[in-house]
Amino acid sequence: MLLRLVTVISLIQFLLLMISGESINIALYRSLLVFLILFSLVYLSIFLLNIIQDNKTVSNTGAQTEDNNPSNNSEEQ
Repeated sequence: MLLRLVTVISLIQFLLLMISGESINIALYRSLLVFLILFSLVYLSIFLLNIIQDNKTVSNTGAQTEDNNPSNNSEEQ
């Protein structure tokens, strides 16, 4: 879905550059550059979101383990 959105954005930019009178080489290079930048931003954001999600699951698992640890419960009594 996101790949389609990035593709549509770069194609619209290509069409707008062609309508404005740019040469086809410049319009193609600019739209390809926009596609690569948007694709890399989407890929990087998904990668970082996965890292954040993994950190949350690890920290939640660590908190549950500390609560279930009998040595911590005996010290509190």
